[in-house]
Amino acid sequence: MKTYDKFAAVYDQLGADSFSVDMVAYTFRIMRRFKIKATCGLDLCCGTGTAICLLAEGGLTMAGLDQSPGMLREARKKLKGKKVRLYRQSLPRFDIRSPKDRRRQRFDLVTCFFDSLNYLENARQLRAAFRAVNRHLVPGGWFIFDMNTPEALRTIWGERIWGGVKKDLAWIWRNRHREQQQIAECATTFFVKSGKHWKRFDELHVEKAYDNSEIKRLLRESGFTVKGFYRCFSFTRPTARTCRICAVVRRPI
Repeated sequence: MKTYDKFAAVYDQLGADSFSVDMVAYTFRIMRRFKIKATCGLDLCCGTGTAICLLAEGGLTMAGLDQSPGMLREARKKLKGKKVRLYRQSLPRFDIRSPKDRRRQRFDLVTCFFDSLNYLENARQLRAAFRAVNRHLVPGGWFIFDMNTPEALRTIWGERIWGGVKKDLAWIWRNRHREQQQIAECATTFFVKSGKHWKRFDELHVEKAYDNSEIKRLLRESGFTVKGFYRCFSFTRPTARTCRICAVVRRPI
């Protein structure tokens, strides 16, 4: 089963979109700190569209990209009536072209939230994604993203089992961590009530963590200047125990 296919229908019900709310508020703080005057933005791995909604409410003309048909269906419902273009493409090598003249579209700001980049399997793919972002930014454009660290996969994912129950929804997540490869797997099982019956679906989520020094190196190799590298939701430097980082980088003018 494709990741985030059926999960999309219960994503907001789980409250997973609350992370986007926090990240957008943090992004506006970053924009004020660096005096970023963006007018048009692209949200990569946009999910159900919560971040797009909030960024648009903040004055940006937004577009979104996701590989999951289910996520895009949910996003279209949420964004109905708004002038937002959504694209079904996959990282790392996405390429958005104008439907009129086939020119590559460029943006002032690109965002990618909720450790979506950790789904890229190796450094080669991560660098390819960074380079694709660079090609879609105007000179002087900004890229803001968060990622899970090796510490997060070790301590939060780890060898754990998570579960929960709501009125019409129940779930079990079984995690496996491979320390040497810095990879964590999360086998998810959902039970969704439909009428008098319950339906089950399963998805496997796999994330890879990258050392901070490697992320910075790949960004520089992709043509970016690193302007900020933080413990997420703060403006302090990450430590060995930091579980999530946020990077603020710029394409040179």
